[in-house]
Amino acid sequence: MTDNAIDDMRKLRESGVRVVGALAGCIGGLLVIWGLVGGAPLVALSAGLLVAAPSWFAYRRRCDPLARIVIAVTYPLLAGLMLAMASTTGWIMDMHMVFFAFLAVLAALADWRVIVIGTVVTALHHLALNFLAPAYVFPDGPDLARVVLHAVIVLVEAGVLIALCRQFEVLIRGLSNARDAEIAREAERHAEREAISAEQRLVLAGLSERLRALAAGDLSSRLETPFPGEYDRARTLLNDSCTALGQLVSTVALTAERVSSGAHELREASGDLAGKTEQQTAAIETVARTAGELLRAIEGQALLWAETRSTALGAKADADGGAADIAGAVEAMNRIETSSAEIGEMIAFIDSIAFQTNLLALNAGVEAARAGEAGKGFAVVANEVRELAQRSAQSASAIKQMVATSKDEVALGVTRVQQMVSLLASLVARFSDIAQQVDRIALGSDGTLKAIREIDAAMNLLDRGMQQNAAMAEQTSAASRELLRGAEELNAQVARFRRGEVAVAPLTALSRAA
Repeated sequence: MTDNAIDDMRKLRESGVRVVGALAGCIGGLLVIWGLVGGAPLVALSAGLLVAAPSWFAYRRRCDPLARIVIAVTYPLLAGLMLAMASTTGWIMDMHMVFFAFLAVLAALADWRVIVIGTVVTALHHLALNFLAPAYVFPDGPDLARVVLHAVIVLVEAGVLIALCRQFEVLIRGLSNARDAEIAREAERHAEREAISAEQRLVLAGLSERLRALAAGDLSSRLETPFPGEYDRARTLLNDSCTALGQLVSTVALTAERVSSGAHELREASGDLAGKTEQQTAAIETVARTAGELLRAIEGQALLWAETRSTALGAKADADGGAADIAGAVEAMNRIETSSAEIGEMIAFIDSIAFQTNLLALNAGVEAARAGEAGKGFAVVANEVRELAQRSAQSASAIKQMVATSKDEVALGVTRVQQMVSLLASLVARFSDIAQQVDRIALGSDGTLKAIREIDAAMNLLDRGMQQNAAMAEQTSAASRELLRGAEELNAQVARFRRGEVAVAPLTALSRAA
């Protein structure tokens, strides 16, 4: 029997000892009480002594052969004590059933030898008491036939119980063998698992070493040692993956360099563009400011031209009115000249009258002189008339002289007025030309003003566009700086990989392969 079977038997018997010992304690306690109550202290003492050892074995969990033998002897003796206590009752024949029950209880120890000992003790007990104290066995005295019948029944039961105990042993042995076989198979499986685990550890060690190298950025190393069995495919795939990854990293590095170079160029170009855009923006702002100032100046000149046109037109109107007035003055001067001529004629007529009056006064004086004293008064009158005529003649001469002078001055004034009329006519013609030219200039200045306004609006629009271009150039410059920084970071990330001599595949081919 293997060690596992022995352990199983021991555990089974240990459990049996605990059950049988506890039951023996209960039966012993019952017998002690029955003996003390029934006036059989010897039976009570014997019961106490008999169950002491089984109870101790149950408490200590002893299942060794001595404990099993002691229990095998104790139970038939306990049945005998119960049979003795029932001898004074009408239950003595029925109490024989306790032997069969106790013999069956001993089967809990799973030991055929215990059944044999219990059977022998039961048989000897019946046989001895049948001859020595039959009153404790049969109510009618000794009865060998009953002893033999009981013995046959006990043997039959013992045979069944022995077979059952043997079956227990066979079953436990089978279970033990099955367990041993399972343990052996488990050992084989464990060995297989250990072998697989060893292979896996080998593979894992290789993969771990390669992955550590890969984590350190080494893409050039390869797993050269073949892996056992199907694991070698993993090695091949890892090597191929590292090769493809190396190509990808090389392509990414090349692309990052190109992106970095392009970013440098883009940053420089965007910087130049930003500078030129700022210069152009400043120039356009200057031009726009100048255009605005020119627009304001032209608007002011347009206002001046409008005022000048109004002034010229007013001057032309005044000149036209002045020409009419001068023409009236010329006519008045002509009329004055005519009047002067008429006055001259009248003065000549007055002068002739004064001359004739003077002649008449002389004739009157002569006649008064001829008249003498009678004509003195008349002579005085004639003298006065002559003086008056003389003064009239003198006044007429003076007036004639003045009229002549006035006539000359009037003639000169008429000449000058005619010259002024010619000059005013020339001025009026020139003012008309000036007014027409000013009108054309004003109309042209309106067109120029409109064009300058359109130029100013276009310059403002161009200024806003250049400011937007400057902002876009600044954004482009910032984006190029970000792109350059990203390319530098990408270069820094790629630089940590050791790729060895890896052929760089085209990026499109790698993308198609991916």
